[in-house]
Amino acid sequence: MKHAKLFLLGAGALTLLSGCELGAGKLGVTGGDSVTYLCEQNKKVQVRYFSLSDDSLNFIKLALPDGKDYTLPQAVSASGARYTDDHEVVWWNKGKEGFVEMRDQEGEWQSLYNACKEQ
Repeated sequence: MKHAKLFLLGAGALTLLSGCELGAGKLGVTGGDSVTYLCEQNKKVQVRYFSLSDDSLNFIKLALPDGKDYTLPQAVSASGARYTDDHEVVWWNKGKEGFVEMRDQEGEWQSLYNACKEQ
């Protein structure tokens, strides 16, 4: 019985992989140039924008003035771009401006770094 389950599991995996062309169209990462934003109170936020070569995912590396770094995937937004882990931090930007929101101790989103302008 145990062998039958393993066989079915293996057959299912092979079925899923049969549509894939291994080695064809290798996926890579593009972008990565650092962009510095100067925010209120002379705080600097560094953002590096990336995307997968097939455009299936955009993400950023966000470096905050307090020394914390985050890797955030792009999320749905009505206007501009929003990158978030939906738990702790959000980077919003539109054009050459943006801002950072973080959750407070009660779990509410609060603006932390505002009026950030690309340098």
